[in-house]
Formats: sequence, structure tokens, C-alpha cells
Amino acid sequence: MAERILLVDYENVQAVDLGRIPEDVHIRFVLGAKQKTLPAELSMQAQPLGTRFEYVGIKDVQPNAVDFCIAFYLGETLTRNPKAECVVLSKDKKGFDPLVRHLAQERGLSVRRVNSVKEAFPASGKPSAAPPGSHKQTAARDHYERLLDLLKKEKLRPAKRKGVDNMLKSWFPSLSADDRQALTQRLFGDGHVREADGAVTYHL
Repeated sequence: MAERILLVDYENVQAVDLGRIPEDVHIRFVLGAKQKTLPAELSMQAQPLGTRFEYVGIKDVQPNAVDFCIAFYLGETLTRNPKAECVVLSKDKKGFDPLVRHLAQERGLSVRRVNSVKEAFPASGKPSAAPPGSHKQTAARDHYERLLDLLKKEKLRPAKRKGVDNMLKSWFPSLSADDRQALTQRLFGDGHVREADGAVTYHL
């Protein structure tokens, strides 16, 4: 299984439920200069995670300081392990999306930016509700494998992101919108589908 990393822009997003994060994900919080400590509730959630959880604080109050720090850790992780799945939790679209697009589309790396933990791991839920080997995780894996098989056989593939979404809705009508979105995100995250200038290409 590929290494999975969640990089949290805690200056930008404070609503983080660590209980929703799958057990194989390592978590790194980056705090802004004005955030001296973590809230007690979050610290209590983090304690059982041990080495899976760490945080660093930025000492200088400068624009985009946290963004640059996260970009550094992102590059450090991908240099050490190019197959790692990296997720940036931040609502700063202008700051991160150009970098994420470049890494995913031009370099073929598994990098995403999300607005919430739920969006980061929509098919996972709480680890206690879907332990490794559970029916839910097995079903999600089966759906993804079936999707890849269908795409390989499909001769007329959509040229736009919206078309990809509609195609999944047609192929998996019984899945919820969140589950279909998770499949789409994984397609793009794994580099099987890439988007540039509004057009999508396939790499299967």
C-alpha cells in the first residue's frame, strides 16, 4: 500500500476531526505564528496516534509563510517517496491549486488539495467503522478496479471533467454521490486521468 500523508494548513482550517482519518495516514499540522498551541480536544485526539501525528509551528508572521512550509514538506515527501499519496487540507485555492495541478498533471504525482477531512477521505469514514479488510473497504476497492477495467475497454472517453462525472453516474447508479466522487478523485490522484486547460487525458 502506498504511503499516505495529510498536510494540514491549520492556519486556514481548524475544524479537523482526527477520528475520521484512516489508520494508515500520517498527519502533519503546520501552525501559523499566532497559533501557539493546539486546542486541548485536538491534543487528546492526537495523543493515541503516536508517531503518525506531528506538528510544526511557523515563528514569523509573514504572508504565505504556512503555504511555503507545506510546499516544502510536500516536496520533501515526494522526493523521498514519489509513489506517496499526498493530500493538502486547506481552503487556499489560489495558493495551492497551481502547485497541485502541476505535480499531478505534469509530473504524474498523487497530490490533491481538499477543503475538509471528509473530502480527503470520503470513502473511508471513521477507522473504527471500516477496519482493514472490512466489507466497505473491499467494496470500494472492487468498484475502483471495475472502473479501471471499464475505462480501458471504453473507446469513446469523455474529454471534459463533467463528462467523467456523468460517465461514473451511468456506470455506478447505485453508488452515492460521495462514493462516486471518491472514485473520481482517486482516478485523478493516481494519475490515470489528468486535466489541463479544461481537457482531460487518460493514462491507463
